[in-house]
Amino acid sequence: MKTTIFFSILFFIITLPALGALTDADLDKIRLIVKAEVKTEITALKQELKSEIAAVKDELKGEIAAVEKELKGEIVAVKSELKGEITKSEKNIKEQITLLTYFVYALIVLIVAAIAIPQIIMLWRSERERSLIKKVEILTQEVETLKQQQLVKP
Repeated sequence: MKTTIFFSILFFIITLPALGALTDADLDKIRLIVKAEVKTEITALKQELKSEIAAVKDELKGEIAAVEKELKGEIVAVKSELKGEITKSEKNIKEQITLLTYFVYALIVLIVAAIAIPQIIMLWRSERERSLIKKVEILTQEVETLKQQQLVKP
């Protein structure tokens, strides 16, 4: 402990005469040295920032490419799903159109039947009436001839 105190006092005594006074030239030199250090630090920081920016840029490009690839895959999946749904819808629409076409055909047949059947019945009745009228005429002629024969041969 004594030795430590002794050396401490000795060092304080040695340093007492060293009074430091800085001149303007010394301050200018210090400023130049600080400026040079600041410039080198700034250029080093610029280079470091540029390299970090380039790294981040490359990383972002990679992430963007991955996202684009994923989106393209999802777009393809959605496209195929939509194509499937469109195909199903087209098939369903075709079936509905076919069904409606058959209903229209059935309605046409019903309309034709509704018009044709009464016409056929009327034609059949008129033919029957004509045949009856012919029979009546034949019978009236026979009656007339019989009347004339009776009148002639009483």
